[in-house]
Amino acid sequence: MSFLALPFMRTAFVAGLFAGTALSIIGIFSATRSVAFSGLAASQLAALGGVVGIVLGLHLSASVFSWSFVVAGLMALAFLSRSRKTSADSWVATLYVLGAALAVLVLSKSPRGESEALGVFFGNILSVGTLEVWEAGALFVLTLVGLALWFRRWVWLAFDPMGAEVAGVRVGLWTGIFHVFFAAALTLSIHIFGVLLSFAYLILPATAGLLMVKRVRRLVLFCIVWTATATAVGFDLSFRWDFPTGPFISALLALGALAARVVKKPGDGGN
Repeated sequence: MSFLALPFMRTAFVAGLFAGTALSIIGIFSATRSVAFSGLAASQLAALGGVVGIVLGLHLSASVFSWSFVVAGLMALAFLSRSRKTSADSWVATLYVLGAALAVLVLSKSPRGESEALGVFFGNILSVGTLEVWEAGALFVLTLVGLALWFRRWVWLAFDPMGAEVAGVRVGLWTGIFHVFFAAALTLSIHIFGVLLSFAYLILPATAGLLMVKRVRRLVLFCIVWTATATAVGFDLSFRWDFPTGPFISALLALGALAARVVKKPGDGGN
């Protein structure tokens, strides 16, 4: 029997396709800015915001907390990274540790701390409902619209921010807009998937694509096709072999990135 024969699996699959593809496209423009790892810190800060909202009993406002924490974290990261004596990665690691540690500490005061922690950090894509499908679809549409309207600007800011600034593009303003959009997408995705799968979708397709192709339009197409393929295969095999679906898809995406690194040895060019 195919996993598509089960209504709840079909619902989860559609949500995964929509939100996962949107995250993989957004991930291109964070990875190429040499701040890809900041997505991990942002994921933990989003989880912290969600945890705070849940523990306070504000389940409907948990996403607002998550979004606020991510935006604040990205602004703090931009400020901290100005230091010439320390690398940006060290501050990413600092915010990651802070977000993870505070989330665990807050959850320790919750009567259902362990179960809530599993939901926030690892998620359960199979538990999503119709509302999450609509949310994922909206994220997908907004991502495509933003890509279509400002494609050249996003590419310019991602690959040549100094050139964009010289050309008169307001780099600070558009970077801020990207961070707000990035935070909203990550917050919504963590609400659907949890931290693990959201981070996997955000970083790993773009990582593999940057190794395999050079042209940006082909990179976008690669991320869309590879994300959809990994999602479909992950749902099918995890159903057949009785594995948790989210971690299974995350593992496939990670193996894809590793395979791309093996195939494209140092010095190899992309297509």
